[in-house]
Amino acid sequence: MKNKKINTALVAGVLLLFVAGAYTLLKPPAQKPAPAPTPPAPAEKAPAAPKPIPGVPPFEASKYPKEPTVRVYIAEKGTIETMKLEKYIEGVIAQEMQPDWPMEALAAQAIASRTLTISAMEAGTIKRLHNADVSTSKEELQAFAPHKVNDSVRQAVARTRGEVLLYAGGLVNAIYSSCNGQISATREESFPKEIPHDTPYFQPVADNCFKYAPKNIQSWTVKIPASQVASAIGYRGNPADIRILEKGPSGRILYIGAGDKKMYGSDFRRAVGYDRLKSTLVTGMNYEGGNFVFTGLGWGNGVGLCQWGAYTFAKEGKQAQDIIRHYYPGAEVKKLWQ
Repeated sequence: MKNKKINTALVAGVLLLFVAGAYTLLKPPAQKPAPAPTPPAPAEKAPAAPKPIPGVPPFEASKYPKEPTVRVYIAEKGTIETMKLEKYIEGVIAQEMQPDWPMEALAAQAIASRTLTISAMEAGTIKRLHNADVSTSKEELQAFAPHKVNDSVRQAVARTRGEVLLYAGGLVNAIYSSCNGQISATREESFPKEIPHDTPYFQPVADNCFKYAPKNIQSWTVKIPASQVASAIGYRGNPADIRILEKGPSGRILYIGAGDKKMYGSDFRRAVGYDRLKSTLVTGMNYEGGNFVFTGLGWGNGVGLCQWGAYTFAKEGKQAQDIIRHYYPGAEVKKLWQ
């Protein structure tokens, strides 16, 4: 009887464990805590708006409610002719860029040239020289060839009619060059004294201008007598001492000299001749038997719009305003007259 009670208790205990175990197996699992919400991805910061440049006054667009008539100093004749500004721009584009180039390159050039023209008018540069608004002398402003104007040039100018470049409300000094050696120059490298204020829109931006540019301006070599190099710098010691002392952000000569003589690379290029030293983007300078042999890239000052780069961009399908913004970072196109 005692064993029977023990067995009954044992069976009851086993049954209890079985029921408890079955319940454990059949009941739903405990609910997992909800996952923490994924934080939203940080929003990309919009580029900071350009800040006004000290020394550059806000441009008064209201002064140009309609296309102005300009007095053009014809440098070859020493005379002054009067014409509408857009007619003048046509003649500029026809000479500063080949008239048969891609439309978007011509249009980009038109925006840059119109801006440079208005800048000269605002500054009164040509007025002080010739009592005119603009000049056809390339050394004084821009070249001019009205006899080369074709339908493509007219269309490029008409499409961009009245459009100029502004940076933070001020006129851009829209300088340009032929071939920048695939990287643009800064003001400090090409116009350290000529432009008295900062130009944050002149940056060492890259392009692919060598894709179509002639070989002789992609890279070049020139031999210049060391005596002429020394004379340009004003150095009376051993010419072999002359060195490139510092290069700028794009790799151009910033300073060249020896001893106590030091000059800007841009001044040095002017002194030895723009056509001899095609740019200050010098990759080599070696003294050899009484001469300096310079090797370099590109042709021109390298600042702003690169014409052969614009040609490449246009061939690749870029629009004029995209091209112009590439070469003047932070600048925006403003239409002055209809």
